[in-house]
Amino acid sequence: MPEKKLHVLAFNIPYPADYGGVIDIFYKIRALQKAGVDVILHCYAYGRQTSKELEDLCYKVHYYPRASGFSYFLKKDPYIVVTRNANTMPAHLLKDRYPVLFEGLHTTACLDQCLDAGKKVLVRAHNIEHEYYHLLSRSERRWPDKLFLRLEAFKLHGYESILERAHHILGISRKECDYFEKRYGSTHFIPAFHRYEEVRIKEGKGGYLLFHGNLGVAENSDVFLRIAENALSKLSYPVVVAGKNPSPSFKRKLARWPHISLQANPSDQEMDNLIQNAHINLLYTAQSTGIKLKLLHTLFGGRHCVANSEMIQGTGLEHLCHMAEHPEELIRTVEKLMDEPFDKKQVELRIEALRDYSNESGAEKIIRLL
Repeated sequence: MPEKKLHVLAFNIPYPADYGGVIDIFYKIRALQKAGVDVILHCYAYGRQTSKELEDLCYKVHYYPRASGFSYFLKKDPYIVVTRNANTMPAHLLKDRYPVLFEGLHTTACLDQCLDAGKKVLVRAHNIEHEYYHLLSRSERRWPDKLFLRLEAFKLHGYESILERAHHILGISRKECDYFEKRYGSTHFIPAFHRYEEVRIKEGKGGYLLFHGNLGVAENSDVFLRIAENALSKLSYPVVVAGKNPSPSFKRKLARWPHISLQANPSDQEMDNLIQNAHINLLYTAQSTGIKLKLLHTLFGGRHCVANSEMIQGTGLEHLCHMAEHPEELIRTVEKLMDEPFDKKQVELRIEALRDYSNESGAEKIIRLL
């Protein structure tokens, strides 16, 4: 393959790869580099340090400060965009004709400048952002934050039309690809990149149910407490809930159920072990935006998956999960599956179904668009 270079504009420093968006970016960069693409990474730094790992992985890395302050709330364009518009970026970005991959609407402030310079422009759509922010506003309890999220959703809805000018949109789920294709065309389904290189599922049975997610996010902790109260409390099987930053309030509420244990802030290896050794992984969310990386992690590494429609619809992976929408369905499904070993035939089905969800496949699709 001839030498290829690609500018990637990241909304944050994508290492460590420890939450949704940066996981997708980091493993995408690694897959592209492995496929022979030299990545010139531009990232906005806030709350994270410069990264030797990224500097070793990429051809070059440029860091820019992310702006903040009340004056940016008053701008016409979304706050997540106008605070990522460094004056020094064009000097690094526009001096060549290499294509540019914008990671999310967040980073597209200089999209028109790239087009004027004759560059090919791709935008990774991590979400339908205005829908995502609207849903966040519904679960936010503090009214100043709720107001900000609603205003941001309104601004993002209008700003989204910038995607008309992109050469290609890289959708993260089939449902969202349909949305962007109808409005802007030239949309390609490229699933989320992740840390699994291959399907690694243990056959047989595990001894517990697992729910995992970032427990510091109210949406995740609220969803678990709801299914615990309405369904899991009525079952006797051991349940493990694992994730980052559980609040003291969440810990107190869990104490009501002795068969539910908490594993706070597990390492990647500990989380992999929890997923692999569970008999049933519970995948529940209140939002249907994007594709949840924990769905892919679970399907690559875990046995039975029980999910609600918001987690799986539009992903193309519905047939690999057991849907249980209501507490009664969840109870019945768990009781049935706890007696069913995960066999070799089911593992082979996962391997075949997840072939197009590999990082190598995703990198190849991007390279063809360059």
